[in-house]
Amino acid sequence: MHLNHPSGEKVVRDIVDTVWEEPEGIADQTLGDGQFSLPGLVDSHAHFAAPIGEDWQTDPYEKTVERASKALAAGVLLAFDKGWSNLNTVRLLDEVPPGDRPEIEAAGVINAVPEGYWPDFARELTDETFDDGIDQSIEEGRGWVKLIGDWPRRGRGPVANFSESRLADVVTRATASGARVAIHTMARDVPGAAVRAGVHSIEHGLFLTEDDLADLGARGGMWVPTIIRMEAVVDQLGAESTGGRLILEGLANVRRLMPLAAEAGVLLLAGTDVTVGAHDVALEAQKMVSYGLPAENALRAVSGDGYRAAHRDDPFAVGSPADVVIFDVNPIEELGALSHPAKVVRLGRVVQA
Repeated sequence: MHLNHPSGEKVVRDIVDTVWEEPEGIADQTLGDGQFSLPGLVDSHAHFAAPIGEDWQTDPYEKTVERASKALAAGVLLAFDKGWSNLNTVRLLDEVPPGDRPEIEAAGVINAVPEGYWPDFARELTDETFDDGIDQSIEEGRGWVKLIGDWPRRGRGPVANFSESRLADVVTRATASGARVAIHTMARDVPGAAVRAGVHSIEHGLFLTEDDLADLGARGGMWVPTIIRMEAVVDQLGAESTGGRLILEGLANVRRLMPLAAEAGVLLLAGTDVTVGAHDVALEAQKMVSYGLPAENALRAVSGDGYRAAHRDDPFAVGSPADVVIFDVNPIEELGALSHPAKVVRLGRVVQA
C-alpha cells in the first residue's frame, strides 16, 4: 500500500492480518497513490451513548452501535468517549468487533455530586461514597474516569463540585490503575485546580490561563475546548443571560489561548460532545480555525495529536493497526475535505469508498 501524508512524505506499508507490515517484493495492492492520508480522524470528547436532540437517558443501546458505525464510515478511527449515564459504550466495546467500530477508550458512568449535574444522571458521590465510587468508575471504564468539576447553582453560577485535594486523589487512584482522568469545567477557578491536581484532560476549560497551559503542557496534558458545544449552550441560555455572557467571555479566552497551546506543549484536541455526533468531528476542526487556530494545528487536533494522546506517536509504524483515511485533496489546504474522505480503511478492510 502506497500512501501520501499531507506533508508530502510518502509512507509505504502493506496490510497483513489487520496490522501494518513492511512489504516484500511487488505490492499486491496500491491504495491511495497520489492522494493524501491520515491515520484516522480522532474525536477526543465523544459520547456514543448520547442521542442528539432526544431524551438523553432513554436512548437504546442499538443507537450507540449505530453512532459508532456512522463515525467509522466518516473516518473517525479513534475516539475518547467521556462517559454517560449508562455503560452502553463499554458494552459496545465488549460486543462489537473492533473492525466494525472505531478504536475507543472510554469512561463509564460520569461522576458528580448531589445537585452537581443533571438530576438522576451521574453517579453522585458523597464523602461517604467517594472512595468506593471512584474505584467503581476506574473498574467499569476502559481507560478513563470522567468528573463533572463544576455546575451552576441558582443565584451562584458555576460552583466547584470537588476540592483540589479530592481531584488529586482521583488522579492518584486512576493513574495507579492505568486510567486517566477527564474533567468538565466551565467555572473560573476550577481549571487551575484541576491542572494543579494533575488531571489529564481538561474538557471545555473556558477559563484556563497561560500559567495553566504551561503547567499542563509540561506534562503533555490535554485540552478539549468543544467550541461547537459551547456555542450551542450560549444559544440555549441566550447570549444576554448571565450564563450566556459567562460562556461568551470564556470563549473569547479560548480564542486567545488556543494558538498558545502547542507552544506550551499542550495536546489541543478536537471533540464533539453532544451537539453534533462523532461523525462530524471535522466540523469542530473547522470551528477551531474560525477561532484563529492555524489549519495545520487544527489538523493535528483532529488527528495526529489525538494519536499522541493515545500514546501512539507513529500510527503507521509496523505492527500498528492498519487504519488509514484517504483524501483526494490536501486537508491542510482545504480543511473541509476532512468531511469527505475518499476511502476509509479499518484494520486492513475498506469500510467506506
